[in-house]
Amino acid sequence: MKEIKIIPLATAYAGCFLGAGFVSGQELWQFFGEFGVKGYVGLLIACGLLVAFGIVMMRLLQLSGLENVEEVMIPWNVPILRRLSGVILNVFLLGVVIIMTAGVGAAMEQLLSVPSALASAVFVVLLGVVALLGVSGMMKVFSALVPIIVIATLGFAVMSWVEFGTEGILTLPEQAHNNPLMPTWFVAALTYVAYNLLGAIGIMAPLGKYLKGRKTAIFGIALGGLLLAVVAGSVLTSLSGYLDATAAQMPMVALASRLNPALGIVYGMLLLFGMFSNALASLVAFMEYMNSNIRVLNTHRKSTMAVLMVLVWAASLAGFGNLVGTVFPVFGYIGIGIIVCICIHYAQCLRRKKVVKVKNITETDRPQ
Repeated sequence: MKEIKIIPLATAYAGCFLGAGFVSGQELWQFFGEFGVKGYVGLLIACGLLVAFGIVMMRLLQLSGLENVEEVMIPWNVPILRRLSGVILNVFLLGVVIIMTAGVGAAMEQLLSVPSALASAVFVVLLGVVALLGVSGMMKVFSALVPIIVIATLGFAVMSWVEFGTEGILTLPEQAHNNPLMPTWFVAALTYVAYNLLGAIGIMAPLGKYLKGRKTAIFGIALGGLLLAVVAGSVLTSLSGYLDATAAQMPMVALASRLNPALGIVYGMLLLFGMFSNALASLVAFMEYMNSNIRVLNTHRKSTMAVLMVLVWAASLAGFGNLVGTVFPVFGYIGIGIIVCICIHYAQCLRRKKVVKVKNITETDRPQ
C-alpha cells in the first residue's frame, strides 16, 4: 500500500467512529442528547479529546515504529498484561462488528419491514467478502463513503432545521436517563471518548507504517476530528427539533421519514454505508490481530472468516439498542486505563528521542 496522506488519514480516522450508533443518532443521543444542553458541552469536550488522543496515538506509532498493537498499548515488557490488553481490545472490536450487524437488521426492519435476522445475514456475507481484501480495501471504502456521510448528514440537518425550527436546539431539556454506567454528562463524555479510542487503536495501528511526517499525523487527525464534529453536531441538533424520533431504535431514520418517506429510505442507505465502513474497519483490525498471533489462520483465511461471520450474525440477534447502551459504556471504562498507558508510552518515546538528540549534539561538539 502507498504512503498515507492527510485526507486519507482523516477519512480513516473519522470512519473508525461513523458506525450505526453514531450515524443513526442512537449512540449520540444516549451519551449526549439525554443530558440536554450540557450534552453539547460534553460533545465539544469529546471531540477535542478524540483529536488530542488521536494525534498522540499516531505520533506514538511513528516514533516507536511498532506494529504490534499490544506493544503499542502497554509500554512495559509484561507479557501477561500485553496479552490481556490485546484480548480486551479485540473482544471490543468484535463487539463493534456485532453491533453494526444488529444495526443493519434494525434499520432494514424499520425501513422496509425486512426481517432483521435476514438483513443481518446478507450483511455479514458482504462484510466477510470485502474484509478478505485487508487494509487496502478498508482505506478505499473509507475514502469513498466518509465524505458522502458527512455531506449528507449536514444536508439532513439543514432540512430538519427548516421543517422543525431551531428553537429546541438551545433549549434542549434534560431527558430521563436510567443508565447507571453514565450517571452524568461528563462521565458519559469520558466513556464515549475512551471506548471510541479503544476501537480506533486497533484500526489505526496497522496504518502507522504507511504514515510519514509529523504534519501528516497532526493535520490528518485534526481534519478527521472536524468531520466527526460536523456529523455529530448535525445529528444532535436535528434530533433536538423533533424529540419524538429519539424513541425509535434508529432516531435519524425516523426523523428523515417524518420529513418525507423517501428521505427515510435515503438516510437508511446512508446509515448502511456508515455501518459497513465501521464494521469493516473493526473486522479487518480483528483479523490482522488474529492472523499475527495464530499463524495457522493465515492458511485458512476464508474458512475462518466464514465461521466468524456465522458467530457475529448469531450474537447480533440480541438487538441494537440494548447492545449500544451496555457494551459501549463498559468498554469505555476499560478504555480509560488503556489510554493512560498509551500516553505514558508516548511520553517515554519523547524522552528517548530527546536523550538521543542531546547525545548526538554532544558527540558532534566533542573535539576530534
